[in-house]
Amino acid sequence: MTGGTIQNAKEIPADNQVVTVLNGPSTNGGPVMNGVSRKLAPGDVVIIPPNTPHWFSEITTDQIVYLVVRMDPKKVLPAGYVAK
Repeated sequence: MTGGTIQNAKEIPADNQVVTVLNGPSTNGGPVMNGVSRKLAPGDVVIIPPNTPHWFSEITTDQIVYLVVRMDPKKVLPAGYVAK
């Protein structure tokens, strides 16, 4: 699901490891309301613009594998870091 509004949205503190190592500036909260839901299949590509609420609203398999590429224009994240 993309778009809509994150319920109870809260900015993650700038000194939190999620911000400084993993994702860069981020917002956390409850479910995304009034977004657009799409069914995805292996090989699909989804581009999510900056500041767009998003989440997985329905997972019908026992696992998913996905690649995330995040832009870091404010250079918050360490160079060359790869999350595992």
